[in-house]
Amino acid sequence: MRFLFTVNKLANFYFFIQNLSEWHFSNRKDYNVLWCNKVGELSLKEKDVLQQLKEIHSRHSFGKSYLGKYFFLKQDPWMNLGRELPEEDFKKIKDVFYVLEGKFDLLWNEELPLLKRWEKELQIKANDPLISKYVIDILNALFNIKVAKSKIGVYLLFSSEEHTGGGANINKKNVTIEVSRYPVENIEHVLGIIWHETIHLRFQNKHFFSLVLKQTHDRKKANLINEIVISSLFPRGILGVRIFKNKPAHKLAEEVDSIQTIKILNLTKEYVDKKKSLDKNYIESITKLLKL
Repeated sequence: MRFLFTVNKLANFYFFIQNLSEWHFSNRKDYNVLWCNKVGELSLKEKDVLQQLKEIHSRHSFGKSYLGKYFFLKQDPWMNLGRELPEEDFKKIKDVFYVLEGKFDLLWNEELPLLKRWEKELQIKANDPLISKYVIDILNALFNIKVAKSKIGVYLLFSSEEHTGGGANINKKNVTIEVSRYPVENIEHVLGIIWHETIHLRFQNKHFFSLVLKQTHDRKKANLINEIVISSLFPRGILGVRIFKNKPAHKLAEEVDSIQTIKILNLTKEYVDKKKSLDKNYIESITKLLKL
């Protein structure tokens, strides 16, 4: 597995306005507070265009219809977006960019050197061939899959000093990592997040997630179990601690207490050490621990 890092202005501009619109529960509200402190509070006009973006996004959520993918993947996203959207919605999104451009440019001037520093550090440390082979061998066994050597694009985005995160919502070849202001001294944690998102991208879907869904008969429960299981590996799970010396997680998710976390980590460790596929017995044990 080889990770290719990109700092893209338009992708960050889109991330900026998408997050400000707070269209999705995963949007980082602390980022919005930081940004407004840096470049000024939102005007009534800015709030109005962001509300329009929020309404459009509610009809184009993550998945195949996710509008953000064009701003990451295309040199001219507007041409593709114009084909995707009705003319009225297309104009509203262009208005958001136009109205917020001044604030974004102020922020971009501060963020760009921080993102470039992260790009340089990650290019050096993320592609250790021995670590990559070790991780892939374990993940192939756990998820009952054979992922060959491949390239993963990693788009580096704005963050706060206290908060980082990632996503696998663009396509099957790229992930996002929010990292700009996060301390570079915590690079091992970020490496763990990159592998966490890579599992979402390349390992979970062929067998594991469908098995979880089949046993739970509930997509919401299946998503929760899936996220907890991956978190039990990276960034502060078994492999994140073992490989990157990250501090172990006290809680794998808001829905999981510390005692449940310890039991899940121990169970996952058994499968990791034996290089055994995550099977029905594993999922049943997780479901019972979570009382789902």
